[in-house]
Amino acid sequence: MSDTDIPGRVQAELTRLRAERQVFTAEQDRLKAKLADTEHELREAIAASPDEGESAEVHQRLATQQEELDVAKARSQALEAEVLLAHQQRDSLRAELKTCREERDKLRLALLDAELVVSAGVVDADVLPGGEPSADRQRLLNAERLAAEMARELDATRRTVSWRVTAPLRVVRKKMDRS
Repeated sequence: MSDTDIPGRVQAELTRLRAERQVFTAEQDRLKAKLADTEHELREAIAASPDEGESAEVHQRLATQQEELDVAKARSQALEAEVLLAHQQRDSLRAELKTCREERDKLRLALLDAELVVSAGVVDADVLPGGEPSADRQRLLNAERLAAEMARELDATRRTVSWRVTAPLRVVRKKMDRS
């Protein structure tokens, strides 16, 4: 399924979710870098083993950074859970969209059939007792449906810009053929 097949509201939601995912990934990377820096500082502090006064300060800084790290990890996990939920919702919306499109197509076909029946003025004698049209009537309905579809396609072609732009060329060619 390409992005052009997705309705505007769903497209906007997907764009929002993608932007959030990028923000969450950047935040996670930043927190991982901060963790690495903190661990590096801890190793340096342990290796230096300064006197007891500085050691208490280092331990205090380390405890503070550890708390920040724990908060950051919790936030990162919450963000990952939100992203997972967003992906599940997106997949659910895609499935619902597919179902809606299939139902829409069925309804369009039913409407087209009904329009053909009304425009052809179906006689009740052509309909079998089960409500089904007879085989001859069914072929006639299919032929009429095909003719109507072809007429719509021809009309759509004639409404295109290229058809209108090339109209003078076709007129010249007709006049040349007559000569």
